[in-house]
Amino acid sequence: MVGPAKVVVLGAGIGGLTAAVALRHAGIGVEIYEAGPELRAQGSALSVQANAIHALRTLGPELERELLTRGARVESFRFCRPDGKPLRELPVRTQEARLDAPSIAIHRADLHAALRAAAGDTPIHLDARATRFVDGPDHVRVEFADGRVAEGDALIGADGIGSVVRAQLHGRADPRPGGFVCWLACIPFEHAAVRPGSSTHYWGTGMRFGLHDIGDGRVYWWGTKTLPAAEAADWKGGKAELLRLYAGWAPEVRACIEQTDEDAILAVPAQDRPPLTAWGRGRVTLLGDAAHPMLPALAQGANAAIEDAVVLAAALRSAVDPALGLRRYERARIERSAMFVDGSRALSRIEQTTGGTLVALRNTYFRLAPTEFFLRELSKPMTFPPLDGPVAELPRALTPAERWHWIADQLAPLHVVARARVHGTVEPAALRAALDEVQRRHPALRVAVAAQPDGTEPEFVAVEREIPLREVTAAEPEGWLAEIDGTELAEPFDTAAGPLARAVLVHAADGSGADLLITLHHAVGDGQSALTVAEQVLRVAAGEAGEYPAAPVRPGAEQLFPDGVGGAKHLASSVLRDQRARFERAKRLVPAELAEPKLRRSRVVHRRIDGDRLETLLARCAEHGVGVRAALAAALISATARDAGVETAATYAIGSLLGFRDQLPVSDAEVGVYQGLISSTAEYAPWTPLWAAAAELEGGLGTRLADRDHLAALELLRLTAPKSAAKAGSAVTMMDKNGPGHLCLTYLERPAFPDKLGAWRLSGAQFVAGMSVCGFVSATATVLHGELSLNVGYVEPAVSAERAERLADETVRALLGAL
Repeated sequence: MVGPAKVVVLGAGIGGLTAAVALRHAGIGVEIYEAGPELRAQGSALSVQANAIHALRTLGPELERELLTRGARVESFRFCRPDGKPLRELPVRTQEARLDAPSIAIHRADLHAALRAAAGDTPIHLDARATRFVDGPDHVRVEFADGRVAEGDALIGADGIGSVVRAQLHGRADPRPGGFVCWLACIPFEHAAVRPGSSTHYWGTGMRFGLHDIGDGRVYWWGTKTLPAAEAADWKGGKAELLRLYAGWAPEVRACIEQTDEDAILAVPAQDRPPLTAWGRGRVTLLGDAAHPMLPALAQGANAAIEDAVVLAAALRSAVDPALGLRRYERARIERSAMFVDGSRALSRIEQTTGGTLVALRNTYFRLAPTEFFLRELSKPMTFPPLDGPVAELPRALTPAERWHWIADQLAPLHVVARARVHGTVEPAALRAALDEVQRRHPALRVAVAAQPDGTEPEFVAVEREIPLREVTAAEPEGWLAEIDGTELAEPFDTAAGPLARAVLVHAADGSGADLLITLHHAVGDGQSALTVAEQVLRVAAGEAGEYPAAPVRPGAEQLFPDGVGGAKHLASSVLRDQRARFERAKRLVPAELAEPKLRRSRVVHRRIDGDRLETLLARCAEHGVGVRAALAAALISATARDAGVETAATYAIGSLLGFRDQLPVSDAEVGVYQGLISSTAEYAPWTPLWAAAAELEGGLGTRLADRDHLAALELLRLTAPKSAAKAGSAVTMMDKNGPGHLCLTYLERPAFPDKLGAWRLSGAQFVAGMSVCGFVSATATVLHGELSLNVGYVEPAVSAERAERLADETVRALLGAL
């Protein structure tokens, strides 16, 4: 199954309940544990703004309709002086049209009830005070004060500003005082100054008041006063004190307070917490006030929690691993929620100022500043970022990276191939139908490339041709490998006709099963893409596909990069690191022969490690604090040095293809090229343990990943990639002499692939990458189905078959020797 089976949510507030609705909508099981003895919302109200409305719309139209029934659509928004004289009225209808969504003022209890109803039969456990969580390799466990235990695939701490989950993740700390107290109440109220749908703010000196229609003859009112933190946290006054403080304010303000029962007035200190740069780890994360409590100035607290919940469910829905899905969610939310926190604090300083001159300047500014400025600034927090990320239309131009892959393929085939073993009977007709269904879901599987007559300006264009399916019967157990080595890496695509994908079903001669091979042109897919297509095809063929939404047409990866990636400064720092590796005279794999491109051929040899040896390898990697990628890279360097007869200490360079789907607004299940190649170095010496080189590589890659140099490396192709195959000679020469592909490794961590589908047992899922003119050796590795699959791709005649066999054997020997 893609996505977790069950998520545990702590907290049944607005964020927790919205998370339950969104997760259920995504097909994910969820249970809520609430610390309180009953489900209730505090006696105040809020505004569900346009950004939250757009977020809720992704779950269907019902919730918006319910909120409009229960609350009041905001029709007017005014700023006034304390005596009621107007400062400014904002054109609500103009803003609503611009944002294509209303704002709805609603009692918290009404919003709470609507969300609870939408959550259906979601289990909600009350009086469940969590004490701690334990994050394990395949589940997370939560322990409660009364001895109960909850387990799930992921834990969401939506347990408010005093979050137990946050305290365990980041340590206990008191909230940050906002410097003022808030009074809140909701009452039945009628007054000539309170029109249906009206929202009015009254701004004084160190004090404010708000009055909002929330429907059914009710209003929500709030007041604030700037106070030292201790007084705000323990306000001793009552209704009489409020009447004294607001004496002389507008009649409707005083009438509101007078008509409110003393025990209906809630006094709370304004508090927030500084934004976090990381929210969770492993299978645990935060949501809503547990992650980003904020001051009320922007009125975005509940809205941000609703956004969180919707983005969380979308990130988990197609995540190949819950932890990876949670990190994707956090990357999508941390910067935006920090904007809410920092913006609310900055605005609060203006709203709550006690200086007479500053108050006068503030009021003059609000009265005279251009309306367009206000609408533009208000639109920033009230615009919900597209949930599915940017989209494009076909035809679309190839990006520089895609263009380079397309050009390299014209010189010598450049493909990536996924393989999975099916133990059982595979009906070709079912497989044919599954290929058609999966092709329908992925635009990248329905394109060809059109270019000018001189081979420039290539574009992806839509085609209607089905993915070709071949069937062969293999006499040998490793027949799948012979098909990849002999045909799939060597047979070119007709890129002008498309599609840029094909499939092979390799039947075992003894009838025990078959191997499915999915081959993608490297301009449209990477290793994860090929495995994704293979996995989805088998799911559909087995009748266990579930609901996979069709993917949109995407712009190229470079157009999806986060802000701050690319540009001259980032490129310069990345290039300097690569240059420094060269200046250190790092050794490279030396080719035996540099043939012209049309004579180069990608091939592969295969090795695997399984059973106790794999378990020991994984344990040793954990003990030494390095990942499997770093250990494999160190072993590949050792194999290269030994094959070259190096007997002294030497620094070697190795390229690493690093995926970055989790840093982009795309699903893990989408097809595309979302990886970048960067180099790193490690010292090899015959007498030095493998773990020393692995640690050096781990540290170097960690630094470069943090600096996002693998993204900058793709941007570099914008400056260096040739315009056509006819002009690729200098690029090929550069790759041969200095490119990081002379020796490189791609390791996919935790790709999604089930062990069983219906009556089938699955095994051996892995992928192979060709090299074309991009380098000489490209090893690929995965750990799936209880085995580490290592495929050493190589280019003849630069590397001979015998040499490739030695490199593969020496790599495995170096790994096992380190155990």
